[in-house]
Amino acid sequence: MSKLTTRWATEPEVADWDSLVADNPAGGDFLLSTTIADAKIPFGMKPLRIVFERDGERVSCALVLERRVPLLGRFWSITRAPAVATVAEFEEHMDALRRFVRAEGKGVFVATIEPPIISTAEAEAKLAASTPLNAPDLVRREGIQGNTHTVLVPVQLDDEALLMSYPKKTRNMVRRAQRDGVVVRELEPTQATFDRMHELMRSVGGGDKEGLMLKPKPYVESVWRGFAERGQGRFFGIETDGTIAVMAFVIRSGTKGFYKDGGSERELTTPGMSNLLHYEIMRHLRDEGVDVYDMFGVAPPEATSNADHVSFASGNFKLTFGPRTTFIGAFDLIVRRAQHSLWQRIGERAFAKVYRTRTGDFSIY
Repeated sequence: MSKLTTRWATEPEVADWDSLVADNPAGGDFLLSTTIADAKIPFGMKPLRIVFERDGERVSCALVLERRVPLLGRFWSITRAPAVATVAEFEEHMDALRRFVRAEGKGVFVATIEPPIISTAEAEAKLAASTPLNAPDLVRREGIQGNTHTVLVPVQLDDEALLMSYPKKTRNMVRRAQRDGVVVRELEPTQATFDRMHELMRSVGGGDKEGLMLKPKPYVESVWRGFAERGQGRFFGIETDGTIAVMAFVIRSGTKGFYKDGGSERELTTPGMSNLLHYEIMRHLRDEGVDVYDMFGVAPPEATSNADHVSFASGNFKLTFGPRTTFIGAFDLIVRRAQHSLWQRIGERAFAKVYRTRTGDFSIY
């Protein structure tokens, strides 16, 4: 079998990018999308797109977000990619990516990658035994994206089977809300909807904005608007006395659905309301061909409070729908060792501090 190679995406591929992402071996992922690429531009990132192929046949694609760092050069954030599901595929993609970065990555000192491979005992054993994945130029690190730990709910089930797949307490809460006549409806992506979602997101965890690490409003709204305009994102909500009490924004990419944003006003919610909201969302996504609903973000198992992890409280709710799934995390592909060493010691923290002060964004990735 011939080697996997990497190249820049062509103009027709860029124009049809979201379809390419949906066809990746690991399935679709909104973090590789055109909307995310566009939203990153005002925050100092340059979107680039690469394709992995064999004998002229496309195998996968990846979004590269390039950021300039004074004195050090450029770093590449290759989010949720290589978009593969096995360690063997990861090895092959890494070999191709190494060659490409060194040939085409002018001024790049590090490429941070985060393949969506689930961390199982088998996967971890294969990672530990892999020569190319333990090479000196590849350093494993904590996951960067919010769904490094998450809940993945299979949704290709009929209504009753889907409900029965939840733990008993969650089933009871859904049925209670149904008995109470709670109605979930889709909301138009208007500025009024955006404003109410901002309010509900800020109220999560008692309104601790700093602890919630919310993205800047212009970024968040560009994401909502972009996915809604492309027919890939929708708002769902439940009203109490004419006021939206609980909301969720969900995204579809290929056969995967993602719970991107949400919030509720405790004084307006009734028992089972939030549970019913997500049950109905899963039904909608299932009917559109989605196989798995990623609830996007729970705390790691060692966390015991919000002080330990920002997703502790919200994650506990998500865990009422299914077990925790953990991905293998991120890796730094070191291209220029001296610059990367400085980046690790002080550069990343210093750059992130200046960036946050300037933009209000908590993450440089």
